[in-house]
Amino acid sequence: MEIEKALLSLHRFGIGPGDRIALHLPTSPELISLFFAAWQLGASVCPLNTRLPPAQIKEAIQRLSPKLFLSEGPPQVFSRAPSIPSSVFLFTSGSTGRPKIAVLTLENLFANAAHSVPLEAGDRWLLSLPLYHVGGLGILLRCHLTGAMLVFDPSDPSITHLSWVPTHLYRMTPVYPRLKCLLLGGAPFAAPYPKRLPLTLTYGLTEMGSMVAARLHPPLIDGAYLLGPPLPGREVRIAPDGEILVRGKTLFSGYWENNSLTPTPEWFPTGDLGKWHPTEGLTIVGRKDWQFISGGENIQPEEIETHLLQMPSVLEAAVIAQPDPEFGARPVAFLKTSSPLTLSQVTAFLETHLPKYKIPIALHLLDELPRTQFKIDRKKLSTFFN
Repeated sequence: MEIEKALLSLHRFGIGPGDRIALHLPTSPELISLFFAAWQLGASVCPLNTRLPPAQIKEAIQRLSPKLFLSEGPPQVFSRAPSIPSSVFLFTSGSTGRPKIAVLTLENLFANAAHSVPLEAGDRWLLSLPLYHVGGLGILLRCHLTGAMLVFDPSDPSITHLSWVPTHLYRMTPVYPRLKCLLLGGAPFAAPYPKRLPLTLTYGLTEMGSMVAARLHPPLIDGAYLLGPPLPGREVRIAPDGEILVRGKTLFSGYWENNSLTPTPEWFPTGDLGKWHPTEGLTIVGRKDWQFISGGENIQPEEIETHLLQMPSVLEAAVIAQPDPEFGARPVAFLKTSSPLTLSQVTAFLETHLPKYKIPIALHLLDELPRTQFKIDRKKLSTFFN
């Protein structure tokens, strides 16, 4: 019934095949109905981050050129812009610059949802991630395909499936007696977790419709989790410089800019660095664009963060490069902790795990680490040095 109401509403605005609908609305059954109604009409949906300030909403609308913008205010109808087959337009997190607009077809998204984790009718998945995030769409479409129940209330004791980012796990431990699957992804994760949890660690990206690899109870070797082979319909290879390249049925159509689509290469460069274990598959090393050189030595911040997260009082960690006239750059640590820590304590701990040049020369304790959506905003942390 809700979808029929949404269809009638979109008909009144003249929405048809190829049109784009920008949505700045909170997660609700009504929003979900708008998604499915738009797709039935052959239109595309462009969900916007509900935390965007007015100026960024205006910029997003200019870049998207939608036929219709729906928010909690009056609807806005625009002149028809260049059309594109029914898709989903998602803004990337923009942790290293201006957010890009990734265009995913329904085939991409459904292919990803169909081959992810075990789910069946009768299961109940908490919609814990927003629908402007590819992880939230993954929950929605997995439930749609299998007949599982989509749950809005986190206090429901019968929840069987959760999708979390590491921050959720750092802050609390789930206490659902029927929990079958705790899907963890969206950001680097290195901290130990309670072994009683049915944790499935994932690697993925917006441009691949969500998950590329996932493994239940992945083994931890040398500070990195072994994620196994890619999921069905995806392929992975490691470039000579260590960058992870991906392709497959879930690969997006391209980026949207200036009312046109930039097509993807056959093998999409993720910007992530990885290694391929001969028997255990994919291991994530870090981000290519976060790596820096100190005194001629390559430093991958995630390696240092992995060890920092082993300290009992460290809840979250970020390491970035501080410009240095002698070494070019030196590592600096930003931590959220449950109790005070000093640089000398951090140094003493890391000296047993890392060479001296990888040990942070400064420590900043923060109540909260800044974020872009779910990822730590390293660009904002770098303003400490300005």
